[in-house]
Amino acid sequence: MRLLITSVLVSLFAGLCAAGDAHPNFSGNWHFDAAKSEVRAKLEVADWSIKQDDDSIAIDEQVKGHAVSVKCGTDGKSCKAKPDGETGEVMFYYNGEILVETDFLGHDKGHVVKKRLKLVSDGKTMEIEVLHVNPVAPPEKWVFEKQ
Repeated sequence: MRLLITSVLVSLFAGLCAAGDAHPNFSGNWHFDAAKSEVRAKLEVADWSIKQDDDSIAIDEQVKGHAVSVKCGTDGKSCKAKPDGETGEVMFYYNGEILVETDFLGHDKGHVVKKRLKLVSDGKTMEIEVLHVNPVAPPEKWVFEKQ
């Protein structure tokens, strides 16, 4: 119940943040840069391909040698997906120049990971702040370079 209430509040907040703002476009092919990233365990992600339009985003990523795809609106509404290869739901919304992705993973959607995507001023670098909400774990920073 708490998760549902949180999701509703985040969706309402996302709608307010999204109104009238121009958002960065993350479209392109991105390669994970392990040397610039701060991860707590070996990350099995190598490449992301992102296709974005005004109100949706599609991310195809290579995880452990196979493709994982997520497609969803950027309006804060959750979509059924398999983010990080697990059954669950994902939701995207903008907070200013930041695109926030929240993954609800597992059978009971109790594993929650929030990712805050931002483009660095050069437009060729994407930084992702990864927050492990449940279970709690130290934050990470993933860095991708545009190919």
